[in-house]
Amino acid sequence: MLNKSLSIGQLDSSLVTNILNEFHIEGPINSDHLETLSYIKKFAPNEFQYFEKKLMFLMGLFYKTTEPQTFFDQIYWDYANAIFEQTGRYFTPVQADAFNSIQKFDNFSFSAPTSAGKSYLFQELIKDIKGDIIIVVPSRALLSEYLIKIQDLVPNEILVLPFIDFVNIRKTIRRIFIITPERGDELFKYEEKINLQLVLFDEAQLSEEGIRGMKFDSLVRRIDKKFPNVKKVFTHPFVINPEAQLQKHNLQNGNSEAYDQKAVGKIFIEYRNDTFKYFSPYNDQSRGKLEYSGDIISDSISNGKTALIYIAKSKIYDETFLQTYSKYIALCKEVTDPRALEHIDELKNYFGEDQEKKSLMLFLMRVGIVIHHGSIPLKARTIIERFVNENHAQMCFSTSTLIQGINMPFDLVWINNFRFTGTEDQKKLNLKNLIGRAGRTSKLPNNYDYGYVIINSANKNRFIERLKSDSYLETESILDSTAENVDEDFIDIINAIKNDSFDNNLNLTTEQVSRLNSSNLDQDIEFILSSFIDSKGVPLSGRAYHDLSIAIRREIRRRLANIFISHLRRTELTRGEISVLDTAIPILLWHIQGKSFSEIVSLRYSYLSERDFRRGLSRDLKNRKISRKEYRSQLVNKQIKFSCIAETLPNSRFPVPIPLFGYKSVTEIDFDLLIYDTYDYIDKVLSLSLKDPLSAAFELYYNRTSDSKALSLANYIRYGTNDIVEIWLLRYGFSFEEIEWVKPYILEIDENEIKFKNNISELFEDSVKYKAIERYL
Repeated sequence: MLNKSLSIGQLDSSLVTNILNEFHIEGPINSDHLETLSYIKKFAPNEFQYFEKKLMFLMGLFYKTTEPQTFFDQIYWDYANAIFEQTGRYFTPVQADAFNSIQKFDNFSFSAPTSAGKSYLFQELIKDIKGDIIIVVPSRALLSEYLIKIQDLVPNEILVLPFIDFVNIRKTIRRIFIITPERGDELFKYEEKINLQLVLFDEAQLSEEGIRGMKFDSLVRRIDKKFPNVKKVFTHPFVINPEAQLQKHNLQNGNSEAYDQKAVGKIFIEYRNDTFKYFSPYNDQSRGKLEYSGDIISDSISNGKTALIYIAKSKIYDETFLQTYSKYIALCKEVTDPRALEHIDELKNYFGEDQEKKSLMLFLMRVGIVIHHGSIPLKARTIIERFVNENHAQMCFSTSTLIQGINMPFDLVWINNFRFTGTEDQKKLNLKNLIGRAGRTSKLPNNYDYGYVIINSANKNRFIERLKSDSYLETESILDSTAENVDEDFIDIINAIKNDSFDNNLNLTTEQVSRLNSSNLDQDIEFILSSFIDSKGVPLSGRAYHDLSIAIRREIRRRLANIFISHLRRTELTRGEISVLDTAIPILLWHIQGKSFSEIVSLRYSYLSERDFRRGLSRDLKNRKISRKEYRSQLVNKQIKFSCIAETLPNSRFPVPIPLFGYKSVTEIDFDLLIYDTYDYIDKVLSLSLKDPLSAAFELYYNRTSDSKALSLANYIRYGTNDIVEIWLLRYGFSFEEIEWVKPYILEIDENEIKFKNNISELFEDSVKYKAIERYL
């Protein structure tokens, strides 16, 4: 009936009336009805407008309503005012209910669709809390989004950092720390200082993800034990049993709720052989024969709409997506907005792009196309997300980072990669989370929003099955599993949770510290100190390391491996783990020297692309020692130096080295791929894997011997510098790139405050630099 009435441009008003009546009784929980309304708005917008205002009231979207015109509107208007009187906000009913439960209970776990307005609810909670807050997010990608939003939300007197530290004490009234579970151990160093009142665990379905889930659960339990009176809130998308979080950790005085009220409609389209056809996962009989005349992607881009294309990370890395989607890329126009160009220039400077090192990511950004995945550096993702949320982007090619709750909605989402990882429940959740990116929840009054979801026909049946199936959380934590089910590298953490046996100063378990103390590492440490630090305390450079003989480099690697493995239960590393460690050493040395990210990328580029060989070859050509043909032949046949892909350590399931660039010619080195891998090494390998055990070993050695070189190297490994001013600036949240220009303006700095020199006003004209320092002025 719907197809027939819409095809002749008419609308059966009883159909809409019946849906609205059901919404009045049940709320907007029926996805089939929301889909029907989306079709009606698309094909009969003028007729639909008559119902739209009433629909906004019925959906509880009171922030999108205007003055009531009917008695029915007035009832809901009074309901909205009652919510405002009770909470002080124009919340939706879902937001109000969650807000009240958070106020009432110590522990509250809830699930809701992606369009439920969770971000606004969190913002209002943050405004109310008078003490310190920790927000735990599943990924580095979501961390950058929160950092942007909260820094823009709160005044400068509230310290906002992507790690836990106590600085700017004199000027700070309270603190908000945004962290991933891996960085949660830092909290317990400040157990006596922090006035912790609220912990938000966003996208808490992370508890299902193997080792990362174990670290998440570990943090939940440690917080509950050390801070029993702190309010904890867990959020999830689309799960049926959010109470599982309370059950698995035995959290008392808690409540849970699974909200199913939706705010945005969806229209589903299948793609096959360059043809787009409507279908319904709920009622395909009524809509399965509607065909879209033309190309919906092309039409959307041409009409100023935005498109997200979800693809495999491998397609971005090998750049095959450029050919697959070339006709859509060609439609995107050059960016001219001054603010957008500022973002692009900032990213160019951060990457260090020049005539030789060209970034595809930047090239696409200049025509309004962004790439988004977890190996893009945090600062770069922050810039990209600002670019998108300021409406400069026309297309986005993304991997699973957007599944993890990144709030970058698009008018259209094309799911062209149907490989979701994890259990079947995790695959269902990931799919539903991704679908939630389709359709912007606008603030236009009396306006019903909907988006498009496109899937390939081959995946249609599996798509429908997963979409219509319920998703559940496990009610037992991996921490409670028997030892034979747990990787031996993580038994220590489980034991430490059970026995509360952590060394908070060294960020290791007491068992791991004990092993480091009893492993007779003095000879290894002395060799490393003599190799890495000269008599003046200056660290070896990455280039100098590469210039060492192979035998000495092999010995350095062996000694570092001995130190690292000493904190584990194993006695040897796999070949793959050793190769990661070997690749990490020069990056560690460049990091130790305080090199900026762009400098480290540039140095790796020069080394891996055989810059000295290429320059020598160019000189020989210029001096006519070789012909152009010989020059090209030698250049093409020269392979990129081997570099193992980054991998978190320890990982006994990484048995053999995997080359980053394969065995390609130096003429084919991929600058963007090098950027991604360098960031993974700095973040996943150096910061999350090596920093704590290595710096702990040198600090313990210093405690035994008072050798100042050991303490220097511990600082270099932990912070990347031994300069006290630079260490303080890092603790204040400045990157090495920012330290380079801000350090000359520092008069004094300690845990209490930063005192700037009078000439700091020279930086006020630069909007990017001013943004970085204004909260400390």
